[in-house]
Amino acid sequence: MAGELAALAQAFFAATPELSFQALGSGVHVPSLDLEPYGVPVKHLLAEHNAELARQYLTLNQLAFGGIGVPRWVLSDLYLLPGAIGLLRCPARLLKAPARERLLLADEESAIGAACYVAPTLTPGLFVGVSLFSFLPGRGVSAWVKLLTLGMVRAKRLRGVTQWDNPAVRVHSRLGPMRLVGRVPGGHEYDERTFVYETDLSDETRVARAMLRGASPRSAVRIPVTDLLSLGALLDRAERGARLELAPPGQDGGHVLVRELPPD
Repeated sequence: MAGELAALAQAFFAATPELSFQALGSGVHVPSLDLEPYGVPVKHLLAEHNAELARQYLTLNQLAFGGIGVPRWVLSDLYLLPGAIGLLRCPARLLKAPARERLLLADEESAIGAACYVAPTLTPGLFVGVSLFSFLPGRGVSAWVKLLTLGMVRAKRLRGVTQWDNPAVRVHSRLGPMRLVGRVPGGHEYDERTFVYETDLSDETRVARAMLRGASPRSAVRIPVTDLLSLGALLDRAERGARLELAPPGQDGGHVLVRELPPD
């Protein structure tokens, strides 16, 4: 229920009072947003009048992703114009050292600690995960900035791209089982170990249980993240219609946790 997620969100912010959830995007989309997802108030900042904050986001995105960080024109044309970036902001002193050094902010200046951007698609309610990063260690903020951003844009389903060996799999599975969709359309820089997944956000009780890392209801098969032949075969089967998913926590001890569901 929405009340369960609201209670979890309230507990998260009570434990991390120096964090606040904000959004950066074009003003034209404000009426379409939920500015209180799961009971968390959102301060929406107009991208048209917050160039310095956009610059800070660009700097941190490029720091987080290196050679595949977002170019400036993509930030403007494909992030800020069509949507809104979810931000967890905090005093700069809380950031990891590389981010502090790059931003050159004083201890108490406001900084982006974590951020998530999901892109709208032609299918109503379906969004694509584009960018998720955090420079706040040991606080579990990545899952929260992702969940709150999805709630803010009223997403019902999320499709994302990640790698079998990426530690972020454990973050993505905090929102629930990751159904395997297949390979990335058009390829990817890390093509041989990359896959598309989908998360169903429509059952808020299930999402709340996943955020709490509740017990998985079905057993899963463990496959090494280095066994690309077997993992590729799973993607072939998924593209042919098999119902396969990564069970939370998705990844454990160098293995992904895969289970097969009965046909619809």
